[in-house]
Amino acid sequence: MSWDKQKEEVKEQPKQKIEFKSLSEAKENRGIKVLSYGNFSTGKTHFALSSDKPVFIIDTENGASPLADKFPDAKVLNIANNDDNSVEEKDEVKNFDNYLAAVDYLTALPDSEVGTVVIDSISDIWEWAQAYGKVKIFKIRPEDRLKQQWDWAIISKLYLKPLKKLINKNCNLIITARENEVYDGPGKPSGRYEPKCQKKTPFWMDMVLYHEVRFINKQIQFQASIKKCRHNGMLLGKTINDPSLDKIKVMLE
Repeated sequence: MSWDKQKEEVKEQPKQKIEFKSLSEAKENRGIKVLSYGNFSTGKTHFALSSDKPVFIIDTENGASPLADKFPDAKVLNIANNDDNSVEEKDEVKNFDNYLAAVDYLTALPDSEVGTVVIDSISDIWEWAQAYGKVKIFKIRPEDRLKQQWDWAIISKLYLKPLKKLINKNCNLIITARENEVYDGPGKPSGRYEPKCQKKTPFWMDMVLYHEVRFINKQIQFQASIKKCRHNGMLLGKTINDPSLDKIKVMLE
């Protein structure tokens, strides 16, 4: 084929259509992306299920089922131990495969059919991504240590790629994480806690909430403090009693 002929074919190819949206329109369609972390039984899953319907839960620890009576319409997919109920024999590589399939299914749904996606919990997903990367990419056993810093960069990309698909979908996204205590040095706990997940995860989220349980006048009080808020920095440090997404929306308004 002559060079002139090649140039003519390139010119005939249709150009990609580019269409910019106003920021207000993009904000309206995007939903809210929240990282919700804390100890066990601090109300993280309850908060996540309180979001806009329809709610789809990617469940790694079967933590949503006890809330069935309160949220009967929420749809759940338990992606761990699909073949049996033995936690000790769970296959982390297969579990991560199940997670990838669940993300592809949800991102393929029309935005109008998805109100909120919940990942409960992202702590498990991060651990499974490491096992998956070791076995599928580096061809080593899950218990073997990675040799180079670049190896961790590859696993981080493996973890972030499906998460970004959900972040870019026009719906709410709430991911829960267990807490991890920060140490100032060997044997020196700081009393501060961070989410147990890949370290860049909070950067991609609009809000980060830390959940706790308080006893006030002998009554249990679920609380969440705002650790990050991309929408309004003045909300940093604010505490929400019995947190829900509706309360957060009011605060943002």
